[in-house]
Amino acid sequence: MRTDKIARVGPSWGYRISGPLFLSALLGLGALAGALFLPRYLLAWDLGTAKPPADYATAVNNIRTALLQGVGGLVLLIGAYLTWRQLQLSRHGQTTESFAAAIAHLGDPSVDVRLGGIYALERISRSSTADRRTIGEILSAFVRNRACDPQRDTRHARHAATAASVNLSLRAPDIHAALTVLGRRDTVRDQVLHLDRLVLPKADLASARLRDADFHFSDLTEASFVGTDLTRADLTGVRLAGAVLADAILYQADLRDAVLTGVIAEGIDLRATDLSKADLRNANLRGARLDYGDLRGATLTGAVLTGASLKRVVFDETTAWPDGFDTSRIRPARLRSLPPVRIRTYGELAVQPAPVEADSPAEAE
Repeated sequence: MRTDKIARVGPSWGYRISGPLFLSALLGLGALAGALFLPRYLLAWDLGTAKPPADYATAVNNIRTALLQGVGGLVLLIGAYLTWRQLQLSRHGQTTESFAAAIAHLGDPSVDVRLGGIYALERISRSSTADRRTIGEILSAFVRNRACDPQRDTRHARHAATAASVNLSLRAPDIHAALTVLGRRDTVRDQVLHLDRLVLPKADLASARLRDADFHFSDLTEASFVGTDLTRADLTGVRLAGAVLADAILYQADLRDAVLTGVIAEGIDLRATDLSKADLRNANLRGARLDYGDLRGATLTGAVLTGASLKRVVFDETTAWPDGFDTSRIRPARLRSLPPVRIRTYGELAVQPAPVEADSPAEAE
């Protein structure tokens, strides 16, 4: 795709400027003509049948002076508008050129140039609200193209995809920068960031704003989500083993079949979260809020639930609690408000095999 030329929809700059300029010229000529010929008629209308004053010429000149002053004020207003319009058009042109240059930098082989393109897009998104949604989609695609394993599914969550010895910020600074920009940008209404099937162990997404993000089937082993807002995020089949989720917000998130073994999640907000069949072995959930969560089929053996709030959680005989945990202290959920067991087949998320093309009759012969 060519990035050096951006298609422009609508009239050209010349038309946009010449149209208001032509109209302003017509208005100016009309006002000038009125200032020259209208004073006599105005004075006659004002006098009516009365006798004209002795200083008739002076009266006409006074009216003409007042009209010319009004015309001058109108010209100043029109000039101010045209100047503002020209500045808007110049800014739009600069934004378009900067946007095209930043997109070109994302495909550069040098990591330094790619970093410059990422931060240039962030600057554009702050100044241009119309481009925020597009920039979010571009950066999400940038991350997926460099860290996505399209073959991942729920079976891969039980095992780490790769062993990472260093943090993502040192291993892939451009991907880390793109995630950082996505996490601190202003939220765009009804936009879902598609970041599924990523392989990003030891990623740092602390304090990021990732509401409604889609991370399903991703490997985020030992990642940092301290204070991260993941409200209503899709985290089905995600591997978060050893991750730090302290004070994170996962309100109404979907964590079905997720692996959270050994996570440090003190003070985490898991209210109304679907944790059915999730693996929470040896998880530190001290002070966590699990109210109205779904724990059917979840495994919590060895988990620390000291000070955790479990008001009206949903569980059954398949829920594995820590040794010695007394479930009688849990306030039961109302039967009529229990959500149905949602059996995840992952058919809508499965990777479809490539179709096998049948041999033509000529090749068969």
